[in-house]
Amino acid sequence: MDFITSHAHPPPVGFILPVLALAFFFLYLLYRLALPKPIPGIPYNASSASRLLGDVPSMSSHIAHTGGTFITYIQSSMRTLNAPLIQVFIRPFSSPLLILSDYREAHDLLIHRTKDFDRSHTLGDLVQGLAPDHHIHLKTGAKWTTQRRLVQDLMTPSFLHNVAGPEIHRKASMLVELWREKSRIAEGRPWAAGEDVNYMALDAVTGFAFGEGFGHSAIEPALEMVKNLDAEAVRKVRGTAAGRGKKNLDEPVEFPVGEMDEALKATLDLTETVGDVQGNPVPWLTWMYVMRKPRIKRARKIKEEYIMKELMEGVRKKLDSEGGGDAAGRGKGPKIKSAVDQMIAKEKILAEKDGRAPDYFSRVMIDELFGFVFAGHETTSTTIAWCLKHLTSNPYAQSRLRSALHRAFPSSSSSSNSSPDPTTNLSSSPSFHPHSPHHPSTPPTISQLTSTPIPYLDAVIEEALRCAGTAPVVDRQAIRDTTLLGHFVPKGTVVTCLVTGPGMMSPGFEDGIAEPVRSPTSRATLKEGRARSWDPVDVGTFKPERWLTAAAATATTTASARRNDDDDDDDYNDEKKKGRAAADGDGIEIENENVNENENENENENENENETFDPTAGPQLAFGLGTRGCYGRRLVYLEMRIFLALVVWSFELLPVPEGLSGYGSVLVTTNEPKQCFVRVREM
Repeated sequence: MDFITSHAHPPPVGFILPVLALAFFFLYLLYRLALPKPIPGIPYNASSASRLLGDVPSMSSHIAHTGGTFITYIQSSMRTLNAPLIQVFIRPFSSPLLILSDYREAHDLLIHRTKDFDRSHTLGDLVQGLAPDHHIHLKTGAKWTTQRRLVQDLMTPSFLHNVAGPEIHRKASMLVELWREKSRIAEGRPWAAGEDVNYMALDAVTGFAFGEGFGHSAIEPALEMVKNLDAEAVRKVRGTAAGRGKKNLDEPVEFPVGEMDEALKATLDLTETVGDVQGNPVPWLTWMYVMRKPRIKRARKIKEEYIMKELMEGVRKKLDSEGGGDAAGRGKGPKIKSAVDQMIAKEKILAEKDGRAPDYFSRVMIDELFGFVFAGHETTSTTIAWCLKHLTSNPYAQSRLRSALHRAFPSSSSSSNSSPDPTTNLSSSPSFHPHSPHHPSTPPTISQLTSTPIPYLDAVIEEALRCAGTAPVVDRQAIRDTTLLGHFVPKGTVVTCLVTGPGMMSPGFEDGIAEPVRSPTSRATLKEGRARSWDPVDVGTFKPERWLTAAAATATTTASARRNDDDDDDDYNDEKKKGRAAADGDGIEIENENVNENENENENENENENETFDPTAGPQLAFGLGTRGCYGRRLVYLEMRIFLALVVWSFELLPVPEGLSGYGSVLVTTNEPKQCFVRVREM
């Protein structure tokens, strides 16, 4: 048999060229499809629209050269484009992200335009890997309302004042003790305080989330370690300035860090994963990678185990107290001592109303509890850190706050505990010593703090929230084609409202916006005299006085009844008047009912200054607005109220060196200060 060898011939050039041309055409078509698609009429960076990665290269360059964040890049872009509404291109193959920095329009969007805008997926993307069944992922509707009812009682005055408040007060007092010990060792030198505050906030929220049986703490081991330092360890902490025979008071001391409790370390490890997702163009893919890391897998396992353990213990206590209970759950249940107790009781009530068996160990119960812990400590500790910086930099505000506390609680203070001259830099004085010569007076109790009006304390808290930008944006998504400041906005477009942008912390664009382009409800706000703005002269400064008005000129609003006007929170006024659990008629009892729950509807008048706190004095978006505003805002107010009162009562926050007092931030889970140092003098 003959073998015939055949030689393949290359295809003719006339065939190759059309194929290559077609391939290049499709590649070019794909490239064009991948390019950002600007929404007509809304300003944007022209160079970003011609790049596949949109604004990402410019943003990365901005962060690298300025040490800024995504937020500072957006603020810079708005100033460059000189517009209150711009668009940026962050995610490939996605719609542009609209950035709005006009308070009137943001207020209108969040309050009145709920048929046009709903909660976006953006914030939910940041916690998808941590709490996939948390209510933050749900669009506003029946399912969201039902799930929110499971946790709504955790924000009532009754729970906050009687369950959360005492635990916060206890942990804040422990931090005061820790700082006394550190101050004694530091001898007038500063130290990094951010971790102390974070530990205190974490201990407080886990304490009232899980109750007295939760045997984990972060602040207690830190306190014990500092207390038990021997003479040699203290010498190492103190150190001396290089080549000098005396201590350098501006050199920060570093305290040793003890071994972190396993359960709380797991909680912090999981919290930090949000930083891996923050700003990532494909968050779901990032979560797939992050949650497969061995350290994070172990942390998640520990978290699931301790939450489940607390739920099982809570259910056991409830069944024991009811003697097993009847089918309808009748009979007196246990007193509420924790968020777990409250949620278990609420789940039973909701199950009865729905005609189903209660599911105490559902994914929803676990994720809502962890969300409570995660958000409850992270946002509060960040805001407190910013507030410490502002009070340190503003001795007049700090001194005035201390004086307001002494007037509010005269039986606790003494004449010798008067505030020193706020203009005096005690740390540079030859006679400086970190300890006051007199004995400290008794700090106010939790009952006093939750029942006594202190307008200037409220003003300091509100101003700290305004300046901090802890949660720097509030997002909404268009649920139908609509318009914004006269521009067409397609369905599905995400609109980000800046919390510290122009009009909030710098002069705004109000004068450049034609009134006819605003929405009808926004125009009505101006017509009815309800439009608010800050004086551009001092809008960027920390000034608590901006929240105070003459008592006769404004209606009273107390710290426990603070709200933004028109915030669609219908239960809030009822709760502040009743001072007890919200109106579900569940008959749940709260531990420590002897704590004064008077909501202080009387005038918040400072008898010496005749001023009252007005939370509606000007623009504020720290917690968002409307139905989907921040669920935990009342907890943040309470934690800050207790912490600031105890710290300012106990210490003078002295100036820290310029190199330790910068106001740069880093966007991790929240917008955190890069530096948070304190140098204290006992009062």
